[in-house]
Amino acid sequence: MAFKKTRNTLFFFLLFVLLIVSACALPLSSLPNPIKNTNTPPVVEEINPSPFQDIGCIWKTNTEAVCNQGSIPQKMGCDKLTNASDYINSLKADSEFVICSYRADLTHMDENSDPKGLWDSGCKTPWKQRLLVYSNGDYLLISDQEDLKYNFAPLTSPDQALAFAIAATGFSPRFDVADLTGFRMFVDPLQITTVQSTSDGFELNLFSQQLCGCGPHTTFMQTINVTHSGDVKILESLPVFENPAEDNLCID
Repeated sequence: MAFKKTRNTLFFFLLFVLLIVSACALPLSSLPNPIKNTNTPPVVEEINPSPFQDIGCIWKTNTEAVCNQGSIPQKMGCDKLTNASDYINSLKADSEFVICSYRADLTHMDENSDPKGLWDSGCKTPWKQRLLVYSNGDYLLISDQEDLKYNFAPLTSPDQALAFAIAATGFSPRFDVADLTGFRMFVDPLQITTVQSTSDGFELNLFSQQLCGCGPHTTFMQTINVTHSGDVKILESLPVFENPAEDNLCID
């Protein structure tokens, strides 16, 4: 009996050694990719509007300016400037950003039959949304996704990926739910903005609201994949909440 017990112990010991050796022989590519999550708002400085205040655009409010005919922004393709999300500052250090709105239907009808834009906005009045950048004394217009990739990829951090996705889509991050009391919720709990590292880049969620027409005006959570090279793809669009106070609101 002692011999049988010793033989069984030796068998299990050899089996354990074989499993360890086999695991060490696995290629690194078969191991899971490291996953990093962040749902903490990036610490960013507020965008400095001063580079955009004396270049021929009249600031009607603290957040919006109309660009005069012949002004630098208007010549570059901006009919209106609006404040950009502060999170876009993470795209590039020592740069300032504003949203550049281009109204192709009236002001530039004969100049460009197929105007470029990062994303579209407006209802009856269509706008192409672009990005105007000030860096090292120069102004740069980011007209479309290719411009965005060329100037700001590769993306190496979650904060940069978040900034890139906001600039590319016009969607907004949400890091709390404190202002949603009394809203009509379709998910519980609501997933606040999270950035997750993946094998080819980052996956994150932002929010957009359906504005045109009459209410309800549903807010959607957009799940987005952003690669290191700057390709952006919407993976899922999920309705998450509505504000009952906007049910009778009509927007043209």
